[in-house]
This record gives sequence, structure tokens and C-alpha cells, in this order.
Amino acid sequence: MRPITPKLILTCICTLPLLCFGQKDDPCPNGPNVSNAAMRECYWKAQTGMNKVADDLVARATANLRGTSPREKALYGPVILQALENAATKLEDSQLSWRSYRDQYCDAVAASYTTGSGAGTAMEECLYKTALARVRQLQLDFPESADQRGHRN
Repeated sequence: MRPITPKLILTCICTLPLLCFGQKDDPCPNGPNVSNAAMRECYWKAQTGMNKVADDLVARATANLRGTSPREKALYGPVILQALENAATKLEDSQLSWRSYRDQYCDAVAASYTTGSGAGTAMEECLYKTALARVRQLQLDFPESADQRGHRN
């Protein structure tokens, strides 16, 4: 039985990989001893998780933008409340547009492999890396949504 190491503990604790310090950008092993099928499965799992993180961040950010308390409503007034609602709607729309961009772009990456067996792996890797970039941008632009509690600070 392998001993539990600090690295293993950190890996288990970090449910959102990019919130952990020192998280590498590529979670999947590669090299001559790693099969294409293993890499594809790894990237599929990574991109599925990262896309969920992106969707969750957008959901929390829109909830934060719309979730004004009665006190805030009294302080902000109708103009600011409408601006916050518009921001929430635009963010939701941008997520839909981003998904379309992501899919089209990664389809092009996969198609560039023409007849090679690496197209599926390239597609999954592209989906992961595109989602990672989206998550990082959301965290910069809507830092309060990165807070797991999902409320305004």
C-alpha cells in the first residue's frame, strides 16, 4: 500500500483544479508509454469537469448580478438594477456563444488531423484547454463568482 503523501492530499482537496496553487495546465499524461485511448479518456474527463466549472461560474455570476437584497434594491434604484439584469443576461448569452465558438474551433482542430487516429484526442484536449481559458477569464472578470458560497462580498 502506498503511503499518503502531501501531494496526494492536495490533489484530493482541490476540487476546482485551477484554484489550487501550482496546478499544471495539462492534467493528462503523455509520452511514448501512454496510449492514445488513455489520453483521450483523460482529456474527456478533464474537459467535462472544466466545462462544468465554467457553467457553474456563469450561473453563480448571474445569480450574484440578479440577487440583490431588499436593502440593495432600495440603495441602487431602478437604473442600476436594470443594468445588473442586463449584465446577467449578456453573461448568459455570452456563455451560449462561447459554447458554439468552442465547439466550432475544436472541430477545426480535430479536422486538421485529417485521417489520423489522434483527431479524437486532439478534440478532447482542445475542449479542455478552451474551457480552462474560459474559466480563468470568468474568474478574473467575475471574481465574486469564484467564491464557492456564491454571494456578493
